[in-house]
Amino acid sequence: MKTLIAAASFALLSLSAQADHHETASARAEVYECGLREGHSLREVLAFARGDFATWADREQLAGMTFLWEPVAVAPPFDSADLRWVNYHPTWTDYMKANSAWRSEGAAELQARLFAMVDCKLPAFANAIIVNPSTERTEEKLIMLGKCSFKPDTRLSFGQLATLMEERNWEALTKGDLLEGLWRTGIGIEGETWDFLQMTAGSNATMAEFLDGWMGKGLPRGPQAQQALPFRCEADFHRSHTVRQASN
Repeated sequence: MKTLIAAASFALLSLSAQADHHETASARAEVYECGLREGHSLREVLAFARGDFATWADREQLAGMTFLWEPVAVAPPFDSADLRWVNYHPTWTDYMKANSAWRSEGAAELQARLFAMVDCKLPAFANAIIVNPSTERTEEKLIMLGKCSFKPDTRLSFGQLATLMEERNWEALTKGDLLEGLWRTGIGIEGETWDFLQMTAGSNATMAEFLDGWMGKGLPRGPQAQQALPFRCEADFHRSHTVRQASN
């Protein structure tokens, strides 16, 4: 579904936050695909999210992270969203607590203000893991999100994919702090043509260095190099804006 991808799934949602905190390498990603209502802007939604929403979430002592993903270069049919709101929950118990708090009477006024600015679809969920952690703490990251499909007669487990990405060592293409993660689709995202999502993210300078190396002389090319990978990916770009990071 569109909800997960052109965000996604949003995104690097919590993966980057978790890596910043050196916490667990996995999370439950909750992604909302949203359209801006007339007269409102992403800048306005981001100010609300970082302000009153973050204050409310801290007061409720909610664990997890929240990001807004801004589409930069997204292929159809995932290009219809103006933004993606992404929540990361360390556990399903943390999700249930956050969801109950958001649906309570005490959050009604906050909900009304948010939905006056955006119209959001129902969420999709995915399991996300960090392959290459990041220690960089930035308000904004550029995300390359790959929609990846296995080649015929090929199938790898999530663990095997993570190992393959580690051995590939894309981080060596930069002097910066590159984050890499995998998303395995879960609830509300069945039926897509791709098998998994691959995320690569970093600051503008880090991603520029990575892309210049990746598209230049940094990676092997030719039929043998292509055959070595058991999957193919189509990539989109998003700009991830940090809203809130909490580890309680």
